[in-house]
Amino acid sequence: MKKPYLRDGVDVYIDSSTNDLSYVTFVFLSTRKRIEIKVKDVLLKTLPLMNGENSIYDLQNKTGASVDEIIKFVEYLESNGIVVPKDWFDQLELDKDYKELLEKQIYFLLDISNSPHLVSKIQQRIKNTSIAIVGVGSIGSWMLFELIQMGFEKFKIFDFKEIQEDSIARHAFFDSSMIGREKSDFYKDIAIQINPKVTIEEYSLSLTTDPSFLNKLSDIDLIINCADEPYIGYTSIFLSRYVIDKRKLLFVAGGFDAHLGCLGEMIVPYKTPCSDCYNEYFRESLKGWKPSPHPVKDRIKGFGGLPSLSAYSASTGCLAILRYFIDELAFLKTAGGRGEFKFDDYSIDTFEVLRNPNCEVCSE
Repeated sequence: MKKPYLRDGVDVYIDSSTNDLSYVTFVFLSTRKRIEIKVKDVLLKTLPLMNGENSIYDLQNKTGASVDEIIKFVEYLESNGIVVPKDWFDQLELDKDYKELLEKQIYFLLDISNSPHLVSKIQQRIKNTSIAIVGVGSIGSWMLFELIQMGFEKFKIFDFKEIQEDSIARHAFFDSSMIGREKSDFYKDIAIQINPKVTIEEYSLSLTTDPSFLNKLSDIDLIINCADEPYIGYTSIFLSRYVIDKRKLLFVAGGFDAHLGCLGEMIVPYKTPCSDCYNEYFRESLKGWKPSPHPVKDRIKGFGGLPSLSAYSASTGCLAILRYFIDELAFLKTAGGRGEFKFDDYSIDTFEVLRNPNCEVCSE
């Protein structure tokens, strides 16, 4: 016999009326999602009794509500993730240690998906996905850490540079022991401290068009491009054409060079704009722009930055990836475009980019 459990993480607020009906608002604490319904006062009495110990018939005997009404009420609460089995967390088909490491995220996913079954499915997909991060500087390193904290466990990381003293101004994690170490090697060590079960292959090399580089991506599901050099637009086109051909995923991270508040984009083959679509969009929209010659030739020191902006771009990228894994169809409805966070007023400039129907790479 079903024993309804009004789960933790949802608060209940009641606005009583005089006609045997009350407004009940359920507030999901981690997402602030709200569900408001009208409920018969006799059914309100069942809510404090939904502790996973009382059956439907117990609720009937203790409140006087009919069995049919209670069943209908419970089914509605179940469909919205408000009532779940009391042992739902233990029933998830995930390793015990893995679940305990990700307990807070798993509760968050329940708020989003309303279903313990979907939570298990989403988290298992995350666990089984392999990721390559090209460039583990201020953005790539922070994305690596957050993705591990989300439950991703299979990584390849690529970077050919050493950490410099001035990295303190951009890297959200920094201490003096980093200076002079290869980025890929150092951040691998930190990643394993976050989750010792993570597997990471690190490569001290740059992104090139050499086929041997692409061979290292053959077993990868999601590629994240954080490579500044020679320019993220060029490297993204190269990787985008590869993922379109191989039907993999690509996330072009924001935050590169001077665009530290930039939001990146996910490229899903034949479902979102590819990097060639973005390139054509900018070629047309910026057609009238002509840069004036700058008197300073070596401008590499001109790119300022803050670690908080690096973390912002990295975090929004990780959230976009998580949104894709939670509900691909819902994600694709809003995919295509970029945004830039404005420090002055905390606004975000956004613009939409659509798939180019004449794109030579991704048109069907």
